[in-house]
Amino acid sequence: MASFIPPEKISEIQRSINIIDIVSDYVALKRAGKNFLGLCPFHHEKTPSFTVNEEKQIYKCFGCGDGGTIFNFLMKQESLTFPEAINVLAEKANIRIDVSDNQNKNQRTNILFKANEQATRFFVDTLLKIEEGRRPRDYVSSRSINDDSIRKFRLGYAPNRWDSIVNKSKEWNVDTQLLEKAGLIIRKEGKCYDRFRNRLMFPIFDSQNRPVGFGARALDNSLPKYLNSPETPIFSKSKTLYGINLAKESMLKNRKVLLMEGYTDVIISHQNGIDWSVAVLGTALTREHVRTLKRYSDKAILVFDADTAGQKSSERNLDIFIEEDFDVNIVLLPKGYDPYDFIVKRGKQQFLEQVDNAYDFFSFKVKLSESKWDMSSVSGRTSAIDDILSTAIKIPDVLKRDLTIRRVAEEMSIDEHLIRNRLNKSINSKKGQTKAKQSHVQVSGNLNKTKSADYQVEMTILGLMINRNDLIRKVETDIGFDSFGNNATLGIAKRISEIYSQKGHVILSDIFPMLDSSEMSRDMVDTISEQESMEGSLMAGQADAGEKMINECIRYIKKMKNRKSLNQAKKRMSDLNKSKGSEQEVDQILAGFHKKSTIFHSL
Repeated sequence: MASFIPPEKISEIQRSINIIDIVSDYVALKRAGKNFLGLCPFHHEKTPSFTVNEEKQIYKCFGCGDGGTIFNFLMKQESLTFPEAINVLAEKANIRIDVSDNQNKNQRTNILFKANEQATRFFVDTLLKIEEGRRPRDYVSSRSINDDSIRKFRLGYAPNRWDSIVNKSKEWNVDTQLLEKAGLIIRKEGKCYDRFRNRLMFPIFDSQNRPVGFGARALDNSLPKYLNSPETPIFSKSKTLYGINLAKESMLKNRKVLLMEGYTDVIISHQNGIDWSVAVLGTALTREHVRTLKRYSDKAILVFDADTAGQKSSERNLDIFIEEDFDVNIVLLPKGYDPYDFIVKRGKQQFLEQVDNAYDFFSFKVKLSESKWDMSSVSGRTSAIDDILSTAIKIPDVLKRDLTIRRVAEEMSIDEHLIRNRLNKSINSKKGQTKAKQSHVQVSGNLNKTKSADYQVEMTILGLMINRNDLIRKVETDIGFDSFGNNATLGIAKRISEIYSQKGHVILSDIFPMLDSSEMSRDMVDTISEQESMEGSLMAGQADAGEKMINECIRYIKKMKNRKSLNQAKKRMSDLNKSKGSEQEVDQILAGFHKKSTIFHSL
């Protein structure tokens, strides 16, 4: 948990904001009884299964299983960390969060955002309002980018001077060290110089529409032709996508994203109504990029030009989509075209036809492998198959993997059994690597098994303590906190007990500050939701599913304790036997063992 934000402050923020108001910004909600219902923003569905409980201030999707608090919703929807979500909601509620060391760090990053915002305004004004911007304005017009797009993407111009931004630091009351940290100026031999000179400026924004850096195109023969801001505390090329701030709403609506490479590709796409387009920033696609895209869409469509498609996809770019279980299609444009050229020269409609006819991942992989290897030779054909199978082996979903192998066999006209045998050999030859991957898949795919019955019982107890405050004392006396094996559930149980002792009642929102983990939050919401389905009998003073459940939990815990004691007795008997202990000692341990065994089986 973000310990630098006091729990009582998190509770205050939560009490000040209604989850319905936040979720309604993203989801069309309709009242359904005491809850609100809508289409889940986290997966594609036609029938609403996304429920928001206003009373308990939680959400739950019965389609994809996601659930949590107002903080979890905002974290997932906007790709925020827990502290960032708290700060966003605190701002909405006009609640001031006191500064601590960690918050000083947040304060420093906010100053970097402000410095970039000042620079963005300066570059925009230079492009649009003064004579010096005429030549870059003419260049932008020659690229078919209209005034609306210039304003929408906040294009600008960095003057052909060494000290434009340096001189502005005094006017902005910003220290040059800060401008250097933001990547706007360079310090050499004690002197400061502007990083960007005589360049068309493309401000880069994060998903919250904050300027994090800049892309800059040279307007003379300077190299490099394109120059990005350096890595800073608020800017990382491996995590940032150009246009995400403008595309995310359309991505959520369409549940898909067009992934391109250039700034002008994205700008001209949006200008033509294809506003679900973003671009990487001159770097290879990363896992962070893919995970960001998954928050807003169910499918990515990559647009390659024919000249460089092989080179780009020969990197691990495409395999990341497979490993992250994210659907991906590939558009292969005709030779000599990039997305910008195609849309400008052949129009939006023909471009969308290319998108509609995109290759699915494995059709493209087959096509690519066939172009890389000599398919007329045995060794070439074998290499192509191995190339494809090296990706197929990474598909985490067993059913998808099975169907993919069938498709590969059909498309390459090879017996399916031979393909499967080849795959099995590949798996065995990389057994060590595969074990690591399988364990990762099992953690995400068989989570309930790895969480164990112990954890699920503890979550059930927590749910009952919240739903049935009258059972809290029973948990304290008949179960005891020493029975909790999980530190997180133990901490929550103790907190519930403390609040109950202080106030005489506990509600779910009281423990929200302890649910910063999306997994823990989802598990708690699942537990609460399941118990809510028996609400009539869970109410205090009525019979008595609640007491039956708590008694089952008590019985389970006693059984587990007895099993542990039984195993310890077995070990002592074994040790005593090996050390040839006395007959009396053996008899005592044996009697104790039989007693524990009888109790265990009775439970």
